[in-house]
Amino acid sequence: MVAIKLETVEVVIQQRGLRSLRLLAGGVGAGFRRRALAPASLYLLLTVVVLITAWLGRSYWPQLAPLVLLLCAGLLGWMQRVRQRWLGVYLVAIVLLLVLQSPWSGLAAAGVERAAVVAMALGLAQLLIHTARVMRFSRALQLQVDGLDDAAILALLPPEAAEEARRWLGGDDRRAVELSEVVSLSVLYAALQSPGVQRRDLRRILMG
Repeated sequence: MVAIKLETVEVVIQQRGLRSLRLLAGGVGAGFRRRALAPASLYLLLTVVVLITAWLGRSYWPQLAPLVLLLCAGLLGWMQRVRQRWLGVYLVAIVLLLVLQSPWSGLAAAGVERAAVVAMALGLAQLLIHTARVMRFSRALQLQVDGLDDAAILALLPPEAAEEARRWLGGDDRRAVELSEVVSLSVLYAALQSPGVQRRDLRRILMG
């Protein structure tokens, strides 16, 4: 991902004919989103499963609900702290749904279907809320980063990294990969501490 980012930076430099440290920090919001959310392919898989479940009809909902919940748990628990908090809850719900489908549970088919619908609705709603929070928070982070100029970014860097940044601004690309990582981490930390970023939103994201 760093190589792709540097290629993008080089293209922008060639097109605009200038260097700015903001180019190295331009993917902070996207990087946070990429670490906090599962790949889009897994979201697509969940969408397909939900559509198939709806298409097959209510008689299949109890059988497919555990799969939907399992996918929701996997997507929601992409971050370790969220996984530690919620994985057990989802596993209990899946086991409960399987038990309710057994003949000796005593619950009518209509009751099992309603339980499956409620479980899927709650799992999908939690996943959508969590995803929306991550997207909103990543945009807020990037807005804070975009408001920094080169002087502000240099002030955030350790002395050695600041010297490397000045060399990079002068055209020296030998430490560009390492510098990109240091700049991204430094501005990310600064953005997380800024008043424009609601830290309670970050706590909610980490807690799922």
